[in-house]
Amino acid sequence: MIRKGVAKVLYGKIRVKHKGGESVREIEIKVRLTNLDEAKQKLMAAGIAISQPKKQHDVVYCLPENLQSEGGDTSVNWLRVRTENDSTVYFTLKRSVSGSLDSIEHETIVEKGDELVKILDYMGYVMFSDLTKIRQTGHYGESIEVCVDEVPPLGGFIELEKLCPDDADGTAVETELFAALDALGIEYTERMIKGYDELMNDYLAKSEEK
Repeated sequence: MIRKGVAKVLYGKIRVKHKGGESVREIEIKVRLTNLDEAKQKLMAAGIAISQPKKQHDVVYCLPENLQSEGGDTSVNWLRVRTENDSTVYFTLKRSVSGSLDSIEHETIVEKGDELVKILDYMGYVMFSDLTKIRQTGHYGESIEVCVDEVPPLGGFIELEKLCPDDADGTAVETELFAALDALGIEYTERMIKGYDELMNDYLAKSEEK
């Protein structure tokens, strides 16, 4: 069990989102929870209002030659089709900048997800990963977003995110986010350096080896 005072080596997630022609940097940390329900209780005890659960079905696509690529490959475009609550479809492009959890990201809502998948197929893209998670969100203070995720069969996770200027000190922000996590008393077992898509593929590969 990892808790306060141990986040010396910080693994965070840094994305650059483009909105209205301007880029915004999103710095994020992610940890695997010791107990999902207890984490939610501590968030509510701290006065953090948690949203109703949202089902997110995420399918990530890449070109066939990139199926074995590491997430930090800066030459690869990763395309995600996310269907939320079996209705709204989000289409996202991610390209790593300096690592698996440091990406440029473009996202839009599409009207017909099935047609989008057909387009990707005609463009030669193939499925890289397929997972469904249940997400609840809230806010800590004025600038930190909290995401609580249940990702079968991987377990429960919590993410803390903050939007920052492009020139923000990523390490300093990660330290701030871990300090917030510790202040909430959230217990966790490990910090994550990969996205859910990579974690799911790792899990499936290990299952096949057994």
